[in-house]
Amino acid sequence: MNAGLSNLATLKGYLLPGTMQSDTQFDAKLALIGLGVAGLMETFCNRLFAYAAGDTVIFTGDRPHFYLPRYPFVSVAAVEMRYFDTDGWTAIDGQPIQTNPGTGLIQFGFEVGRRPLQVRVTYTGGYFYETKESTDIGYPTAVPSGATALPATVQLAWLTQCAEHWNKSDKLGAGLISEPDREAATGALKLSPGVREMLQPFIRYQLT
Repeated sequence: MNAGLSNLATLKGYLLPGTMQSDTQFDAKLALIGLGVAGLMETFCNRLFAYAAGDTVIFTGDRPHFYLPRYPFVSVAAVEMRYFDTDGWTAIDGQPIQTNPGTGLIQFGFEVGRRPLQVRVTYTGGYFYETKESTDIGYPTAVPSGATALPATVQLAWLTQCAEHWNKSDKLGAGLISEPDREAATGALKLSPGVREMLQPFIRYQLT
């Protein structure tokens, strides 16, 4: 299962001692922590990390370019436009676009139109990582053609932050935690300075 930026087995292997890794009593809590940390990292870095095929993004057409939220991207399948939500989508043909897959940039070279024109891009991109467990059909997942593996630094940042929150949490629901750790245990999730430093090279500073 997708536990954030890897599968649950990887997360359990990092957080739990060997004798507890086959125990399932904490699976739901660990998965929630993993997904929450991944979401927090995406917000901090202003991008989406997970690989997705055929993903779509909609933005206003009063601009000559746009930065896709999942990058590096593999391909752009379609660029379409419409003026109102009740209209159907129409392909934008005959106008080549320039792309920079490494930064997520697609550039039209001109403003597609004025508000309320909407543009929809269908594309494939993001970092690939294993989300299936060893007991799932199709494990291990074949890496999609052209996909970029999740950088080790990003996965380490995710595991490190998950461990910090897990170590400070009230695992048994008995309230047996110290006062300094109570903020972490009650759901206040913040990236640690060390994790923020690891993520610095992956922050998107461009405005869309």
